[in-house]
Amino acid sequence: MKIKSLFNVFLLILIITFVSCEGLVVKKESKSLNNDKLIAQADIPTAETNTSTINELISYDIAFEELNKIVQSSEYATKFSGTKSYTIFAPLNGAFKKLPKGIIEKLVEEKNEEKLSAIINCHIIPGAINEQDIIKAINEGGGSVKLRTLGGTRLIASRKRGKIYLIDKNGNAGRLMKTDIEASNGIIHTLETVMLPKK
Repeated sequence: MKIKSLFNVFLLILIITFVSCEGLVVKKESKSLNNDKLIAQADIPTAETNTSTINELISYDIAFEELNKIVQSSEYATKFSGTKSYTIFAPLNGAFKKLPKGIIEKLVEEKNEEKLSAIINCHIIPGAINEQDIIKAINEGGGSVKLRTLGGTRLIASRKRGKIYLIDKNGNAGRLMKTDIEASNGIIHTLETVMLPKK
């Protein structure tokens, strides 16, 4: 009788252990599947996680309203929508307000296309250059570095109180505000002053 009771207890323990282990295996497999899913989502960009182009970012953000007017009236709307990589020093709306009144309206006229291109080119560098790249170049240059723009203009970049400043050929200086805004085809750094080609 005692042997039968012991056997029943032993059998019950075996059943409980088997069920518990099976539950652990299921849970472990479930966790593994979830991890695989997360890894896959991180490695394979979906339509929702794709980064916008430079042109799209400029179009979406109200802070670039004035810049967007210029870009959309020129060939740069197409250029900034492509796959070629650019670094854009993007003047904010306040930067354009520092210019003479009505200048934007004049610049977007077809007859002023060359002038408009010359100004936009002052804000473009081929390739993607982030804030740390600029800081490194400034440090290696002994406190300043010349940045060659798409139009051939050279901007001087320097640092003051931890902020990066750009100076054009006319002596106009502007501080980089928000940096490292990533697009699928480059990087945008916002600028408080419009850079101009040499007069």
